[in-house]
Amino acid sequence: MASMINIRNLSIKCGRCNTYQTLTSFARREEWNVYTYECENGICDPGETRTLLEVPAELDEFARRDPGWRGGGRHGEMGEGGGES
Repeated sequence: MASMINIRNLSIKCGRCNTYQTLTSFARREEWNVYTYECENGICDPGETRTLLEVPAELDEFARRDPGWRGGGRHGEMGEGGGES
């Protein structure tokens, strides 16, 4: 069995301005959960520095364990919502 991935344990930094990016949206694409991060510093153009983090849905602990977040489930279940936020 593969290890679970929890995006709360990751830091995403911009390669242009070297500041941390903020999670701005979530989407499901087939077997993947896709998290979008952007700079919120007013310097970087999100269209040029946006980061997409794709996590296999079956290994995505964040989407499974955070019931208060859109798409999150309870006690390891897959959430109902999802989609772009």
